[in-house]
Amino acid sequence: MDSFLIAKKQAKSFDDKISKFAKHTQDSVNSTNRSFDKFCKLYYDNRESQAIFDELNTLKGIEQMESVRDVLQNWIDWQYDNGNLTTSIQGSLSQIKRIFSHNRIKISKDGFNEPLELKPRIKEELHSLTLDEIRQIFKFANPKKLSYYLALSCTGARPSELLQVRKKDVDITQKRIKIRIEAENTKTRSGRSIWLTKEAGKLLIPKLKKLDADDLVWAKNSNFTFAEKNEATQFGNLVDLAGFNERYKSNGYRMITLYSFRSFFFGIASNVHREGYAHRMIGHGGYLPQYDRMSDEQKLDWFIELEPKLMIDNNMLLQEENRIQSEKIMESKKKDNTIDDLTQRLADIEKILKSNNTS
Repeated sequence: MDSFLIAKKQAKSFDDKISKFAKHTQDSVNSTNRSFDKFCKLYYDNRESQAIFDELNTLKGIEQMESVRDVLQNWIDWQYDNGNLTTSIQGSLSQIKRIFSHNRIKISKDGFNEPLELKPRIKEELHSLTLDEIRQIFKFANPKKLSYYLALSCTGARPSELLQVRKKDVDITQKRIKIRIEAENTKTRSGRSIWLTKEAGKLLIPKLKKLDADDLVWAKNSNFTFAEKNEATQFGNLVDLAGFNERYKSNGYRMITLYSFRSFFFGIASNVHREGYAHRMIGHGGYLPQYDRMSDEQKLDWFIELEPKLMIDNNMLLQEENRIQSEKIMESKKKDNTIDDLTQRLADIEKILKSNNTS
């Protein structure tokens, strides 16, 4: 008979167990769960996944492990038959372990006599989004969407992170508009601050005036998984209109997606400053801890240095470059005037000293 402690543990729902994860991760686990249940019904004579877990739990030791491997390999092969790629299947495997664990079956990497068979991954050179491509795409964009796209391009934020931003997360009192990305809305469960260029901020301000504090800035409702998929579809159509419909041969994925803005920002940030700073700004979990010690003031100063390279509109870029050159000229003139003043003061002192010596 099972221990009451095990029964108590099993009573805790699967949703409860994954509730501590980011919303995006929860959606991914649930999607894998539905996929596995569909597979079980098709492959095992209309049996639901729970029936398969119950059957596996009647087995012990090596017999159980061999049966678990059989089920997983059949599931993997079924996914390949349905056009899924190795990258996608590997991601699903990490989620399926949680589902099996909830059903009292622990999957160990070294627990099988034979490893699971996966097709080799083909790694193509990834496309690097250029400024010219962005400008061409924006020619066809709905003006109402430009604020969102510009924010992606100048922050490196994940599309889902910006969709969850509310007006109360936006601070317009600084040199540049600051947005707080809340920890619970990120993949790494780590909050951070990001800033918008003048160009992106100019489009956002009118939008903010129409919103209340708790209103979402770029999404229409709180179904963020659906919202992200919808944004990805719309952007894909936009990219096609702009004439950039290339796809990778290995997987059929588009070369230019909403995530291309993320790599665009990362490339510029790491070139102008340092790679660790770029990782920190886009919210990567693997950045070096010392970059956390940067104050918001320093991060903002560094962002302002990046700004000219992040601007999309040519006119605004020229205006910004003109402003920077004007400031440099003024600074140079101030230095020249300071040198002239010091030279004159030195000459006056020499006259006084010379006068004193002769008297």
